[in-house]
Amino acid sequence: MSNTEQRSGRSGYRGGRRRNRGGRYRGNREGGYQKQKKSNPITAFLGKLFGFGKRSANGKPVNGQRDRDRDRDREHDREHDRDRERAPRAERSERLDVPVQENQNPEIETPRLYIGNLSYETSESDLFDLFSQVGSVNNVEIVRDSRSNSKGFGFVEMGALETAKAASEKFNRSEFMGRQIVVAGAKK
Repeated sequence: MSNTEQRSGRSGYRGGRRRNRGGRYRGNREGGYQKQKKSNPITAFLGKLFGFGKRSANGKPVNGQRDRDRDRDREHDREHDRDRERAPRAERSERLDVPVQENQNPEIETPRLYIGNLSYETSESDLFDLFSQVGSVNNVEIVRDSRSNSKGFGFVEMGALETAKAASEKFNRSEFMGRQIVVAGAKK
């Protein structure tokens, strides 16, 4: 048994300063301890009577001092803004109208298709039923997060490259379960 254990009368004692749980001494922000000042009862009575020296619980002045300071600062800011001139805005260049391409999908090189903008309620069987109208479907996968909620996109692997191209032409920008889905070739 160590000396500190013998002195304290209990094992596992680590020593050190005890935490103060009240009393007259309070820690300040720097970690030191200082004695609290007692207020003069006459000053306290006059303060209550005439309302001077009052502070709220967070140490800020009461009696409208804070409001007067805030109003003075706002007025100063308004005067400062009036004195300062703004630089004129630069002219914007003319916007060029970009023609919308009808088929913005990349060339489909594999039978694997990306299906985007899916409804969150869409299941793999819903996609399987939809794409099996065009041809044979090998695999359907909806991407999900860690809580098993759909992320709103998935992948369908068709039986052949030709059926994948046909499915992309048929279902791209079509309505499915209340949403306009995007069908494109999946990246390798």
